[in-house]
Amino acid sequence: MRVLFASWAWASHYMPLAPLVWALQAAGHEVRVASQPALTGVINDSGATAVPVGPDLDHGEVRRRQMAGMTFSDVPRVPTAGSSMANWPPERLRRVQQVFGTFAAYSDAMLDDLAVFARAWRPDLVVYDPTTYAGPLVAAWLGVPAVRHVHGIDVTYQARNVVPDLIRAMAARLGVGEVDVLGHATVDPCPPSLQIPADVRRVAMRYVPYNGPAVLPRWLRTPPARPRVCVTWGTSTSRITGPDTFMPARLVKALAGMDVDVVMALVGKDADRLGEVPQQVRVVDSLALHLVLPECAAIIHQGGNGTALTAAVHGVPQLLLPQIPDQIFQAERVLAAGAGDVLRPEEFGEAETAKRLDAVLTGAAYRSRAQALREEMRDQPAPAEAVARLEELAAGRCSPAALGA
Repeated sequence: MRVLFASWAWASHYMPLAPLVWALQAAGHEVRVASQPALTGVINDSGATAVPVGPDLDHGEVRRRQMAGMTFSDVPRVPTAGSSMANWPPERLRRVQQVFGTFAAYSDAMLDDLAVFARAWRPDLVVYDPTTYAGPLVAAWLGVPAVRHVHGIDVTYQARNVVPDLIRAMAARLGVGEVDVLGHATVDPCPPSLQIPADVRRVAMRYVPYNGPAVLPRWLRTPPARPRVCVTWGTSTSRITGPDTFMPARLVKALAGMDVDVVMALVGKDADRLGEVPQQVRVVDSLALHLVLPECAAIIHQGGNGTALTAAVHGVPQLLLPQIPDQIFQAERVLAAGAGDVLRPEEFGEAETAKRLDAVLTGAAYRSRAQALREEMRDQPAPAEAVARLEELAAGRCSPAALGA
């Protein structure tokens, strides 16, 4: 079987797909991963073969152009789990479409190259990041199954009513009709108790953390003498929202009086923004979370899917400080599961943060629910079992579409 993966060039959108790439390759299938050239190194580091398609885009410029001066405070909140945007007024829908227009712009830029490669290589299946709409478009053009691979809590499902308008012109360019961006199936690494209701055909798969190449530092080989708290801010939040929402520097002050060891697991310039830190705080750059979390008593983070699931797979209670709509939605799911607490921007203060963290560290209910999530995730099917499901899907492939000249 030949499987084509498609992801636009943002590492945190591709990395959740890597464990399925490994499982397919281990089962003897051919895999190619298509993205803009900028992601080639990340794809190669994961052990996959990259197929550069389309030009590299300046993400900041694309986002500014698509959002046209709109800030994240102007973006409507994500609908509650189980609901949709179907009956929203036009102005609210327009603002959501502006946000998702960024993803559509990446798909538009890579679509033609992706189609040329796909027609030559002839995959049996196309697996795509849920915001890489070029994936299901090309799958429809080829007449093969399209498989959406979510990163965790399925926040993109909530936008299913606004995306069709954004991809209609691309579909027309390929000569296909209405294309369902939800695909024929959804690979889902999220534990059921965190996931939202969705009308999709799920292929459940155990979550396998992957943050890129990793090295275990010597200091992590010895258990901490005091409760260890990991603070992280993901890889994208600062780049998307700017320095005004950077909370780790303020968290250092909030944690200074607590009897805990703090690991600030930050990326690049985020680490430089901290300045001088107390002796109890260790600042590390690009440390893979799955290495530090096994010895942690709690984690503080921005509400990213990968961070939340990596904490859950290690049974670590969470304190979430979400900044943007998708993070708020995901944080509320963790809160509803009882595996952590949420501190919204308007609630933040040094004393309040210390109080909430102390509750997360000492609360038996948080610890119990976090451990229950860990067991639930361990019971999910291994990636190899997901491969078997995809083999069945490919065997009953769609009717071939006319490929044109």
